Amino acid sequence: MEPVVAEQEYCDLTPSEINLLVEGPIWKAIASMSLPLMLNGLSISAATFVDAFVAGKLGADELAAVGIGGQIWFGMIIMAIAIATGANALVSRFWGAADYKQAMEAARQSIFFAVIFGAFSVLVGVCFSGPLLAFLGASPAVQAKGAAYLPIQFCAQLPLTILWVCHSIFRAKGDANLPTAIMAFVTITIVVLDFVFCLYPGHLGIAGIGLSWFVASAVGCVLMLLAFRASELKGAVEISAERPFDLSKDWCWRIMRIGLPACLQDLAWVTSNFGLFLIFTLSADPTAFQAAWAVGLRVEDVVAGMPIFAMSMGVATVIGQNLGAKKLARAGQVGWQAAIYGVALMSVVGGIMFFCAEPIANTMTADPLIAKYSQEYLRILGLSEPINALWLILFGAMEGAGYTRIPMFFSFFCLLAVRLPLAYLLVVPAGMGASGAWLAIALTSLVGAVIAVIWYQRGSWKHHRI
Repeated sequence: MEPVVAEQEYCDLTPSEINLLVEGPIWKAIASMSLPLMLNGLSISAATFVDAFVAGKLGADELAAVGIGGQIWFGMIIMAIAIATGANALVSRFWGAADYKQAMEAARQSIFFAVIFGAFSVLVGVCFSGPLLAFLGASPAVQAKGAAYLPIQFCAQLPLTILWVCHSIFRAKGDANLPTAIMAFVTITIVVLDFVFCLYPGHLGIAGIGLSWFVASAVGCVLMLLAFRASELKGAVEISAERPFDLSKDWCWRIMRIGLPACLQDLAWVTSNFGLFLIFTLSADPTAFQAAWAVGLRVEDVVAGMPIFAMSMGVATVIGQNLGAKKLARAGQVGWQAAIYGVALMSVVGGIMFFCAEPIANTMTADPLIAKYSQEYLRILGLSEPINALWLILFGAMEGAGYTRIPMFFSFFCLLAVRLPLAYLLVVPAGMGASGAWLAIALTSLVGAVIAVIWYQRGSWKHHRI
């Protein structure tokens, strides 16, 4: 049964205002969405980079705690990503079809869902972050450092969940600039407060990282909701006697039918990372291994991961609106063109990671062993970045159609059935150490890219009903 929407005029837009995404040059449509999101991704990555940089200045235990804790924290925020994925697919499809009343109700229900889940994730994260640190093989010293900041950082889950979902709704209607500006403000605030709280004048140590995220995300959430109130989407955040807080089971099901497979796809990534941490404990230098992973992953996020993730999110919106406008052939072309741009960009980025590995690693840590492992990570993963771009962009394009189950299945296969066994074999029996784990990650990207190309070419995702 289709959800019933009140007979109310939600906005005064006309179809001509969305022509940029469904008409004209495809490259311009991709650029209009992807470039702001790429800047947004870079700013978020910069914040996580500074987290690792500041932690590295505090010590190896702090750096390892941030690396492991970051995976736990991401494991909790993936449900927010699931809600955002469902919201983007629904709102963009309705917006492309000029069905603004349905688009507004989808946005409203997504925000309500975000509030409820955000509050739940705070509770779960605060209660279970300590046991998870122990389960992942963190040393007692690393567990103590993680316990000092993770509970505080988990308090940021509620505002961050609302922020993430609101950002996706703005994107779905073709506006990437305003939410990008707000998220840039949030990340700049995190960077500044990391230094103020952790080092000088706060001297709070690693706990300052969690406090930075909480303060910045709370302020950003208020700004995002104010932006909604000032936009044509204000009906999505209005609560009154006529329009109460009325979370609909039908809408929740529609959102999660799209978003849950995307959530499980991210869960596969997190589970794979947890598995890698356990494999690290079987090496001769587990703490150095974990710290190098934190360094390499943060650097990769800044220069490669978030920009490509941003491009895949932008492409998802363009494809969603084109499918809503019944332009199936154009929707298919969008994904291929974006993949070409992503591969070209990541060829440059990968080259920088490869040739600048030594100075980057030495900047992040003064420990010679951690720096050595970090350099190996940057060189090996730098070579695989163009392939990784192909995988992520084409899967992201299919998610824009609400076609999330097949990408979920193949992500589980690549990350759990390929990546972990290969990493174990190369690290333990083959004795390759850190370079074996990094090589397993790179080879997994190759398998994922081949699958993504084959399935995108099939085109069945274009006819997926939401």
